[in-house]
Amino acid sequence: MNKQSIYKNRLTLTVLALAAVIFSACTKSDEYKKFTQGGEISYTGKLDSINIKSGNNRVFIQGLFLADPKVTICKIFWNNKADSVVIPVKKKYATDTLKYFVEKVTEGVQNFVIYTYDAAGNKSIPVYKTGRSYGARYQASLFNRPIESAFTDASGATKITWLGMDRLTGVFATEIEYTALSNVVKKIRTKIDDNTTSIADIKPGTGIRYRTLFLPDTISIDTFSTEFQSQRVGADITATYFKNSGNPFLAAASGGRWRNIADWTVTANIKNHGGLGGWCSDSGGCLAMEMGWDGTAKIVNGKIYQSFTLPAGNYSFEIVMAKNEALDPVYIVAAAGDTLPDVADVATSLGYTNFANNKFQFSLAQPTKVSVGFLASMTTGNQFWIVKSVTLKSL
Repeated sequence: MNKQSIYKNRLTLTVLALAAVIFSACTKSDEYKKFTQGGEISYTGKLDSINIKSGNNRVFIQGLFLADPKVTICKIFWNNKADSVVIPVKKKYATDTLKYFVEKVTEGVQNFVIYTYDAAGNKSIPVYKTGRSYGARYQASLFNRPIESAFTDASGATKITWLGMDRLTGVFATEIEYTALSNVVKKIRTKIDDNTTSIADIKPGTGIRYRTLFLPDTISIDTFSTEFQSQRVGADITATYFKNSGNPFLAAASGGRWRNIADWTVTANIKNHGGLGGWCSDSGGCLAMEMGWDGTAKIVNGKIYQSFTLPAGNYSFEIVMAKNEALDPVYIVAAAGDTLPDVADVATSLGYTNFANNKFQFSLAQPTKVSVGFLASMTTGNQFWIVKSVTLKSL
């Protein structure tokens, strides 16, 4: 082949290659036009930095509108796009913030889809975000924090002792309502870490109402709570009903180690120290009963007590021992009426316990005159017991 033929062949190949390139370019251009009929696609700036906080059948959505000035609407979809909300957007700054409560969100995990739109209806690419709402199911799982005791002491100070709770429930505090000495209803809050709560000014004879507060997770915008529950507050009512309750007990008159005790009814068989008994000078002054060292001064159905009328309610009678060397039946007792029963009939009383137990409880269905104190038969050996103080509590 001569040079001229070679040149012609090369020229033909070049023209064909150029034609192929032009054809390919035209074909791609035509394909593009199929997707841009009516103009080019225009996207608005999407919502950025989205954070969804949980709530009570709702969520709180936060996000940033960045520099796109065309955004006029934000739409939020959830429940597989069956539910939605439209939020008008009026930006004050180039970068502005969305803060919005989405209400009536079904309890549980929800997938949210968020778009922004301009005035012409152009929308952003979708933004997907997961959130959670809480509701009736979570509420039904909550219970009030248990109270171990609620008691007002003789000084008027009230102490509430709490039992523990499972922190995984979201519990964080307990709210307490009470009537103050000024007759004003006050409200205080105690943290779940507090094992006790002290109230200095609760009105005597009143109780408290309390409920427990929960946050289902660390990002919850809503606090859940139990229903208010009433709690009776016990009180030290010793000074209201007892005279001469101890620490120290007072004698009826001056004298030696053994004397009669003031304000208490004492049976004659206890006054076995020359007509004296019921009080001894030990520990600065105690209520006491002693059989006698020679074994001859036996005590059968010895009684030391006081009588008064109590309103309906629940009560506890408690003693503080100084020394106890009693062997025969000795009891602390509360009985209806103006005296204590005999030892053989102690089971007919309102309440009683063996002397060594130090306390017992009893209940009254209506206002009742009661006698409260000590009952003993001491007939063998050299028996005695000494008590430093007594306490009567309403429960």
